[in-house]
Amino acid sequence: MTQANRLKEIRRLLLEKRELKTREIASYFGISFDTARRDVLRLTETGQALRIHGGIMAVDDDSVPSFLTRQHILSPVKRDLAEIASHFVHTGQCDFIGPSTTLNLLCQRLGGQDLTVVTNSIDNVLALLPMQQPAVRLLGGNVDKTNRFTHSPLAMETLRQLRFNTAFIGAAKVGTDGTYLSDADDAAMIQLAVSRAQRVILVAEKHKFVSEVTAPYQSAPLDRIDVVITDAPLDDEVKKLFSPRTRLIHL
Repeated sequence: MTQANRLKEIRRLLLEKRELKTREIASYFGISFDTARRDVLRLTETGQALRIHGGIMAVDDDSVPSFLTRQHILSPVKRDLAEIASHFVHTGQCDFIGPSTTLNLLCQRLGGQDLTVVTNSIDNVLALLPMQQPAVRLLGGNVDKTNRFTHSPLAMETLRQLRFNTAFIGAAKVGTDGTYLSDADDAAMIQLAVSRAQRVILVAEKHKFVSEVTAPYQSAPLDRIDVVITDAPLDDEVKKLFSPRTRLIHL
């Protein structure tokens, strides 16, 4: 059995048992403890499960964990994705960077670059505040305290007056026709930012392409995505969902 198939089965088992020990996983699949441990690391590093002593605990599969919960998942995978995304940031640009734990790591890499970052993410702004450059514009309005983003009619109007070189976006899940988020206001802001960008870059782990979390609000149609940055090669049927011009990059 491939690792991808094992991870899918482990997620199913987690829904039933809520917790699994690494030794249980090794016994269930007839694999070595080290192989089971690598599976555990893969799930926890991509936010698909939470690490506990001796094993893993389920992340609710029907809801998206809050930003702060996701932010406390120490993920080398997210850091590597942010590193790739940083190569698409260039001097002189005006870029939109949306709310996302991975995109927050991208912001932490932008110190000293002469560009303008527009965002509705409180944490993106906090990451950029200590830096003399880049310039930062926070879209104002109401604050979603759980997921730490701003939204308002005024912010939407501001977005309509801007034009971005690149919009960097995340997603709670990726469907057959677009990227999706769990909050309507968040999705509306991202959707408008995407419409105002010359280039759209989606940064999302592979598991979000098969996710069953409740995220009903479309934030971008797949035909608007120019670059996909993910952690593992996408399956052929998923690749076909994107435009032939879409560049697919994986770790």
